[in-house]
Amino acid sequence: MLPQPPRLIVKTLAVTFVTAVLLLVVTFVVVIVIVREQVRASVAANLESSQRMFAAIESRERRELQAQAATVAESPTLKAALDTYAAESRFGNEVVREQLLNTMTRELDKVAARVEADAIVVVDHDQTALAAAGPLADRWPPGRRVASVEASKISDAFDGVVHIENRTFSVVSVPLLLGDGTSIGALYLATSLDRRYAQKLAELARTHTVIVSNGLVVASTLSHDTERQVESLVSTLSTGAGAIELNGESHAFRRLVQVGDTGFYALASIDESARGATTAIMRTLVWIAIGAMSFALLGSIWLANLLSEPIGRLSSSLKAMARSRDFDARVPLTGSSRELDALTETFNRLMASVSAAEAQTEAAYTGAIRALAAALDARDPYTAGHSERVSVLSIGIGRALNLPADDLEVLRLGALLHDIGKIGVPDDVLRKPSALTAAEYDAIKQHPVLGARILRPIPFLSRHIPIVELHHERPDGRGYPHGLHGEDIPLPARIVHVADAYDAMTSARAYRKALPASEAFRELWRCAGTQFHAEIVGALTTALSGVPAATGAPILEAVSA
Repeated sequence: MLPQPPRLIVKTLAVTFVTAVLLLVVTFVVVIVIVREQVRASVAANLESSQRMFAAIESRERRELQAQAATVAESPTLKAALDTYAAESRFGNEVVREQLLNTMTRELDKVAARVEADAIVVVDHDQTALAAAGPLADRWPPGRRVASVEASKISDAFDGVVHIENRTFSVVSVPLLLGDGTSIGALYLATSLDRRYAQKLAELARTHTVIVSNGLVVASTLSHDTERQVESLVSTLSTGAGAIELNGESHAFRRLVQVGDTGFYALASIDESARGATTAIMRTLVWIAIGAMSFALLGSIWLANLLSEPIGRLSSSLKAMARSRDFDARVPLTGSSRELDALTETFNRLMASVSAAEAQTEAAYTGAIRALAAALDARDPYTAGHSERVSVLSIGIGRALNLPADDLEVLRLGALLHDIGKIGVPDDVLRKPSALTAAEYDAIKQHPVLGARILRPIPFLSRHIPIVELHHERPDGRGYPHGLHGEDIPLPARIVHVADAYDAMTSARAYRKALPASEAFRELWRCAGTQFHAEIVGALTTALSGVPAATGAPILEAVSA
């Protein structure tokens, strides 16, 4: 069963209310997008400001480190040891060189505690580490050549980057010069680019920071999983500024400085920054939405009532007409709108036309059915009028059983057509004056199936087919064509079965005289419960007031028992 559609007032409320909701949703989305874009611009501006701040602070620290390095570089002992080491290297005196390296290391140790660097390193012309001091001096073993990646000329943060094993250092270098200005090497103040350094940058920039070298994150203030995501987006970071997705959130990024293959980036979550502003705006919008929805609801109810009330009155009038089946009555005009009044007038004219057409159609197909029944009865003078009489008897039984008017109409036409299948029975069998053979009787027994087959293609006769097909079924299951039992046989077919048998017994045939009504009733009662349904026989007895109902009472009581 298909679900009933909603009422007009519900649909009107839904349409107007949903429209208001959609407008609010669009407003919410637009506001959120605008806020998000404003926050994105603000975050980008903050990152740019952080970049300038980082450059200024790093430039200051570089100058301070250079000043500290210059103090160390002026040590006569350090320069003398380095100059002598360079000279002794040509002669290969290992003992002397070892002593000179120890001298340089001691000089570096003296100042290591006062210099803000992870390592102080002396390198020769070939950038080979000779001596180192500081917390991470062990990362700079003597004799190891270190390749410094120089910063660009525009960078003022530090001089370059050095990769040693799995460590990356930023370096500020100061040349070591003799009195005549001859360069004998350099002094590196190295700072490890680790998480501690990244945390320091984050405090300066007030954002997350990431240091990427050779496509890998060497230090950051992010979690390990987030670092792996950043590594997968290195190509995007190389653009210098923009936005990336990390952990489902949009992040703005900006490169603070680039030294060779090492980049320093500031990251800020746009979503996190927008969350506070969005929450505040959403609170305001929610109150606005509550007010707007209230007004929309009131307006929707008013509009729905304005539209649905007159249509509801028209619908009630139509339902009342359908219940009374008085299609000649006129539906009153609502007076609410010209469109509805025009619709009502059109409906009244349409119903008048339909009523007239229905009457003509009913008369036409009833006449056709009567003509078919008459044509069938005309094949045998002994059965002339049989179908009409069976129809009248069936209506009498139906009224005795208090059947509704609609069921009586089906019964009337079904009884008229009950033997229509005999059209397919040969005349020599149908009109045979003597007893039928078994084969001829089998041919006669096919007429219910033939009748149903004839009527089945006609849609408006579909309700009459069970009468035509089953009016020879018996309560004991010995009827035909299907051998149905008891209540499995439809009530109209049971009625026509009794009316047909009664008319056949009280009508003359070529091979016998007509039986009196009393004998016919006696036979019906005798076979009640086996060949006929007892309650139908009783209803026929009641319908035919000329025959005493008491005639078959004892048999009926016996069948009931």
